[in-house]
Amino acid sequence: MSSANKSDGLDFSIPKHINRRIDLPPEAYAPHNNECKYAFPKRPGFNVRDPEANIYVNQFRVQSCTGVDVYQYDVSLSPIPTHEVVYKKIWATKTVQNALKSKGNAPWLHDGVKLAWSSSNVSGRIVVDVDLGAEQGGTPGRPNQQFTLTVRQTSKIRLEVLRQYLQGQYDWDTNVLECMNCLDHILRQGPSENFKLIKRTLFHEGADSVRLGSFVEAVKGAYSAMRMTESLQSGGIGLSINVDVSNQSFWIGQKMDQVIRNFLSNTNRQLQNVQTGDLYRFLAPVKQGQTWVQSEAFKQLKRLCRLRFVTTHNKDDQREYTIFKFTFDKELGAQGSNAKSTKFEKKDENGNKRSISIFDYYLERHKCKIQHWQLPLIQTGKGGLFPIETCEVRRLNPYPFKLDPSQTQEMIKFAVQRPPQRKEGIMRAVALMNWGKDRYLNAFGMKINPTMSAVKARIIKNPDMTFKNKKLNPGVSGRWDLRGYQFAEPNPAPLNSWGVICYPGGIDKAAAANFVKGFINAYKSHGGKIANEPIIIEPPRVTDAQIIQVSYEKIGNNFRANPQIMLVILGNRDTGTYESLKRQADCYTGIVTQMLLANNARKCAPQYCSNLAMKVNAKLGGQTANTIVPPMPKNTAMIGVDVSHASPGVEKASMASMCMSMDKNAAYYQGRVETNGWRVEILHPKGVANMLEPMLRAWTTKNKAFPENLFYFRDGVAEGQFIHVLEHEIKAVKAVLDKVHQEKRKTPAPTKITVIIATKRHHIRFFPERGDRNGNPLPGTLVDKEVTHPFQYDFYLCSHVAIQGTARPVHYTVIRDDIKMKHEDLQKMIYHQCYQYCRSTTPVSLHPAVYYAHLAGNRGRPHESAPGARTESRAGQTATSKNKPDPSPVVGLASDGKNDFTKAMFTSGMWYV
Repeated sequence: MSSANKSDGLDFSIPKHINRRIDLPPEAYAPHNNECKYAFPKRPGFNVRDPEANIYVNQFRVQSCTGVDVYQYDVSLSPIPTHEVVYKKIWATKTVQNALKSKGNAPWLHDGVKLAWSSSNVSGRIVVDVDLGAEQGGTPGRPNQQFTLTVRQTSKIRLEVLRQYLQGQYDWDTNVLECMNCLDHILRQGPSENFKLIKRTLFHEGADSVRLGSFVEAVKGAYSAMRMTESLQSGGIGLSINVDVSNQSFWIGQKMDQVIRNFLSNTNRQLQNVQTGDLYRFLAPVKQGQTWVQSEAFKQLKRLCRLRFVTTHNKDDQREYTIFKFTFDKELGAQGSNAKSTKFEKKDENGNKRSISIFDYYLERHKCKIQHWQLPLIQTGKGGLFPIETCEVRRLNPYPFKLDPSQTQEMIKFAVQRPPQRKEGIMRAVALMNWGKDRYLNAFGMKINPTMSAVKARIIKNPDMTFKNKKLNPGVSGRWDLRGYQFAEPNPAPLNSWGVICYPGGIDKAAAANFVKGFINAYKSHGGKIANEPIIIEPPRVTDAQIIQVSYEKIGNNFRANPQIMLVILGNRDTGTYESLKRQADCYTGIVTQMLLANNARKCAPQYCSNLAMKVNAKLGGQTANTIVPPMPKNTAMIGVDVSHASPGVEKASMASMCMSMDKNAAYYQGRVETNGWRVEILHPKGVANMLEPMLRAWTTKNKAFPENLFYFRDGVAEGQFIHVLEHEIKAVKAVLDKVHQEKRKTPAPTKITVIIATKRHHIRFFPERGDRNGNPLPGTLVDKEVTHPFQYDFYLCSHVAIQGTARPVHYTVIRDDIKMKHEDLQKMIYHQCYQYCRSTTPVSLHPAVYYAHLAGNRGRPHESAPGARTESRAGQTATSKNKPDPSPVVGLASDGKNDFTKAMFTSGMWYV
């Protein structure tokens, strides 16, 4: 959290006392020292209007829990350790475990830090000697340190409080949290002793896996989480276990030298065929001036730190060690720190010290001759030094880095499962956890139904779609064909001045001319207005900036008019080229562009040309289609908000984006972007003002009114941030509304605001009795009971057809509801508007307002590093992190165009699609 955010009163951190393995309601994250000012809306009722359908959801009801008294204990250590991992290490010692058993046979649970639970009513102190490594706060030269562990009873778990909360008769407080925390540990303790537990997912050696390359593999795991649910009427107690198949990447189990060779060869082609005996040549120090420094290959080894390994030279030692670092000593010159050059003091039998190399020590002590002694050594946290060839990486070591494109492609193939296969995998996971024979569940009286929950869903009828020349009813197919249909609104100004650029190395002029004919025919067939054919430009191999600038001038000179749009045909999917061209066109030249690949242009398939025409039409100010939207309140606007973050390790600011509907059908959206600090999820008030105010003014001008109702769709926030959305974002939205309204009417804005969180990051899946041909639910499948919160206003909606794999429904949660639209109408409105997404012939999975905000954020990313036009302080610059550079300003799109037409396109056209 940045100091700037704190000074502004914005503290978005999740409280430390929260167990992140539990799905908790939003009120659980309210500050403990402050009464929450926001009461989240209660569910107004269940959908009884739309026809029913039978489905299964991957939840398993908790039928009963804890028929015994459970006591909660505080666990403390003296002296207080500097690292939390010490608590877990000391708790697992035989000294502690034997002492606890001596006080009773009841099982104990420990959260790994300062909490424990048992049905035994005891207390006491235990003195423990433990060996700590440097990374755990250990002191060099002191292999054993003494701690006193104190177990003190603090409270008794009151399950009646939890039951009352689930029935809506008791407000959330720490008593309810203590119950959920305890039950979660009861659920996980047994499986975690038999399998590898990573956060909420269990993995085991025999699980399905696939290699993603020479050093990374993907493994299927069993995800599980306890959830509060509306299942009191279904034979449960209001708690369920959500079980799903989860996929994660791990290091492949192999010898350490193989791991290093394979890992380095992925970053340096020169190392692809290198043998272990020659590896040292690339890892040896290099001379820089008068000193020796690390080679580029050696620097890459830093990414292997924290990787766990075992040794192979001593079969009696099966402990797992952790890489702290690889040894380097510039004083040792060209040979570097290796098994022969690195020495330490060793005592002989008479207590005399002598200096011995690692090479000689292994030869004397272990009868092991180090073959590749030139390689650097591995140093662990306890100061231990290990030759690389004596180390081995075992399976299920998490791979913490972003997968490259080829690895990602293989991961997707492995992860994708049709509903029948996924359901089968979930049931195998349930069998693996074996709840019925779990000694902890049985000891504490928790009973879980191993049968997947059956639920009554509702199927919302699909909308009729309105084009300019006729209507279309897609039915339950979830897709339609554009042939014979004209856009609801074609481009307002005919295409008069435009061009097609053949990017060097992409396509020749003849093939480009053929594509132009196909595109023009497709665009005109859908009602697009074209006054002139474009000129085709083959620029020389110059910079991207010169290509855009020269092409802009050629188009303008040829048609004696400012260019309206440029189509750029690229040879490949090079992200750098794409972003460079977009940055130049958007921020310096001020021209709308449409990128396409040469292979697609050569094929010139009619469907591809139609899809391209949809995007071009939207960028030029048109609309693809409208739906007959359910009756919405008068003067209603939709806002979608998203915040995207750079990949881990990438020094780039977060990008906030906001889109706002401009028409009565909520089909056409303006879009704005701003930087938003470093990995800050909640929008800064200045960012809200910079984005919303110009769009609000455009809305009032276009509609000749002020919005009376505002639906605010927010993407990407967890329950822990719901309060922050209301406290900071909606407060800033209200301030902008009041400012613009008071300029003319001198009174605060009367606008009613309904805030809806749209979440896709969850593990709920639907398995219908009757679905589409792949076994997925039909578009419009709604579930507002059983898997939802016991009493708050939320529902799951599957609005799309999954092309591959198992469809993921969107979880919509209403956290503020001033408009109070009837819940069936709200659900129907959201579903129907998913058919208005401008660049596809299918309904989308997420409300378009949020979808467009996501697209705008991605498209705004290239602008971040663009200097020039507008460099005044932007919203995100007030939220920088320690030791981070200030985020670069996002160039203001509204004022950077070179002519009035392009200015209009960037402010009213959907430039981001």
